[in-house]
Amino acid sequence: MRTIPTALLTLLNSDAQAAAWAVLLHLDLSDVGDTQLRYARYTETVTYDGEDYTPWPSAGQWLFSGKGGSVPTVSLTLPDAVRVVRPYAIATDWFRDCTVTVAIVNVDNLAADYAWSTVTYDILAAKPQGEDILMTLGGANPVKMRSPANRYWSDQCPYAGDFKTDPRCGYSGAETTCNGTLARCVALGKETRFGGFLGLDPDAAKIVIPARMKG
Repeated sequence: MRTIPTALLTLLNSDAQAAAWAVLLHLDLSDVGDTQLRYARYTETVTYDGEDYTPWPSAGQWLFSGKGGSVPTVSLTLPDAVRVVRPYAIATDWFRDCTVTVAIVNVDNLAADYAWSTVTYDILAAKPQGEDILMTLGGANPVKMRSPANRYWSDQCPYAGDFKTDPRCGYSGAETTCNGTLARCVALGKETRFGGFLGLDPDAAKIVIPARMKG
């Protein structure tokens, strides 16, 4: 459960607030040279957590909506009449596989803990709408997630794919390849790091594809 710090809770319940609340947007566009866009719905630059957020208008519908079995979503609109954001949208195929973190902060209390008002969304879709960019935000679609999260083999080490670079492998010698077998781990002196699950029955599960019947 997220807890609002007492000082901020008192401020929220106050009838007279001297400082404004700003919505901060952090767009993580790692596909474009690790580009990070930071905007604040405020009249001047907001420096929060060591980063500067540029003044920029935005409008969000932060109440989740969804029908039936669909993934609940929220919407975000970024005005972009001067075409600053659009080149990034095009470069990322309209923010495919990108995320946006939304934080609501008090501009006079930027050192406070805002974990309670910070949420990271996947950008599920984006499109131009006149001079604006309309985004649909939400979490990961559970039907597209692997379950269980990992695959398990009795006689194959999953660390071999990133041999030497995967810290779970632990090998730092002169060899440059590994076929992922236990025998190879023994030869390299790293059998204690073998990532396979020897207790599993290698013949316990098989995938059988039936032949297609004619007619």
